[in-house]
Amino acid sequence: MSQSNGVPGRSISVGIVGAGFGGVGLGIRLKQEGIEDFTIFERGDSVGGVWRANTYPGAACDVPSHLYSFSFAPGHRWSRRYAPQSEILSYLEEITDEFGIRPHLRLGLGVESASFDADSGSWTLTDSEGEQHRFDTLVTACGQLTNPAVPPIPGIDEFGGSVFHSAEWDHDHDLSGERVAVIGTGASSIQFVPAIADRVAHLDIYQRSAPWILPKADREYPPWERRLFRAAPARVTASRVGLVALLEIAAHAFTGKDWIAGPFQRFADHERRKALAGDPELIAKTAPDYFLGCKRILVTSEWYPTLLRDDVDLIDGAIERVTASGMIDAQGVERPADTIIWGTGFHSRDFVAPMEIRGLEDRELNREWGERPEAFLGTTVSGFPNLFVLYGPNTNHIAGSVPWVLECQYDYALDAIRRIREQGLRWIDLKPEAQEGWRREIDLRSEATTWTGGDCGNWYLNAAGENTNNWPGPWLEYKRRTRRINPGDYRAAV
Repeated sequence: MSQSNGVPGRSISVGIVGAGFGGVGLGIRLKQEGIEDFTIFERGDSVGGVWRANTYPGAACDVPSHLYSFSFAPGHRWSRRYAPQSEILSYLEEITDEFGIRPHLRLGLGVESASFDADSGSWTLTDSEGEQHRFDTLVTACGQLTNPAVPPIPGIDEFGGSVFHSAEWDHDHDLSGERVAVIGTGASSIQFVPAIADRVAHLDIYQRSAPWILPKADREYPPWERRLFRAAPARVTASRVGLVALLEIAAHAFTGKDWIAGPFQRFADHERRKALAGDPELIAKTAPDYFLGCKRILVTSEWYPTLLRDDVDLIDGAIERVTASGMIDAQGVERPADTIIWGTGFHSRDFVAPMEIRGLEDRELNREWGERPEAFLGTTVSGFPNLFVLYGPNTNHIAGSVPWVLECQYDYALDAIRRIREQGLRWIDLKPEAQEGWRREIDLRSEATTWTGGDCGNWYLNAAGENTNNWPGPWLEYKRRTRRINPGDYRAAV
């Protein structure tokens, strides 16, 4: 790993934390840029990130496959319009090999801490085995949804059955013939509940608030069409362009143009009522009490039919407590359970935690962020030179594709790295005034979005109601603004 600062055109080294979409994709782009001195640290035993960790039954993408892959590595082997978890994981494994990323991987090795030295312009990473590594630049590709969240429900320690989170699915546990309590009706639950409904004796689904659901226009790709994807890449490109256009319309709908969101909401409501026709109680229970887009919109065609089953009950309202043999619901009724499955999502503001990152003047990133993580264009943080955060604060959206956003961030980070290398800089650091201006922009633009005005208790906002997760604008604007850095936003050290 080279450490020759102050020489224009010098070689540069990059340390990457995380081997999900963010880390693997950046590795490919670095190689395409001619940068071979990089290492990807991954605490798991393989690449894949969230797609390696989440193996629950029914796990699949809710973004069409052609847009949930990189433009520089388009997927040609998708069996369905919405790829299942196993195919997405296989895709990441395949491009890791195809682009020669595997020699750069350090699997089973997490990063405990990273500290920046201003004099040398380098980051020192300490791994989970206590070994240290030095790099000119540091990239965190930890993602937003990596650390499972479990709510503090009273009595959970008294429960005598099995308990696990959807992101830590216990495949050794046989659910056959059991009464299963599912906590939460979010993006994971709407996938695994239909997948296990045939297997269990009874399902109780505990819902705090009903989600907005759109039907999933999924279909299997026949062999001839899969061959076409490989033979005619333009077919995949055309699909990506159409999907980006659709997401751009949706992005406008949820960032101030309610007249666009209205038809989406009426369509979702119509589909809900049609699917549950004949069951007025379920129609009432599944009616969201907030405007479409305030929370994550879920995509499935299997949820409502599952709720209609005689062996499935949807219980509305907060859980009062857990007992040794079941749950007491909001009405004070105790319902027996053999297994509890948390479908309660993730700690959405743990962008780098529990890793400790220290920048200038020994500032620690998690402490600096506190309850409000923020990064300029979701990528750089003042006081932390040569650090780039992938899928960081304010890069999520109600309607978007993570790989597409990552490609925008790659352009931005690579332009910065290119300038450091070509100009022989020790480091560049975001100016405090640039970050302050970004905060004001996020606050102002978030006021018009559906997720700040809906009072729905989403995970996009912190306790103070500040938007820490979502980009409050159209995606094409984000792509334009991340094409290259503005040198005026940064101070540099030679």
